Amino acid sequence: DAIDLNLGCPQRVAYAGHFGSYLLDRSDRDLVCSIVKRLSDALPVPVFCKIRLLDEPEDTLRLARQLEASGASLLAVHARYRG
Repeated sequence: DAIDLNLGCPQRVAYAGHFGSYLLDRSDRDLVCSIVKRLSDALPVPVFCKIRLLDEPEDTLRLARQLEASGASLLAVHARYRG
């Protein structure tokens, strides 16, 4: 058992609803990390995150490290860009 947080959806509906890969922008980073931390702290199962590549490799690595520090147990990177 685990929680799988899909931060990789690039579909138009994700943009309209402000979810999926549209939560990967820097402006939402604190929100995403707080969600992962809250889930990780409160649940007895691991939290997994799926992300897409960001425009710059350094930004993708920074995000991966932030998610790990927030409590993500596993990170899957869909090796495609959002759009």
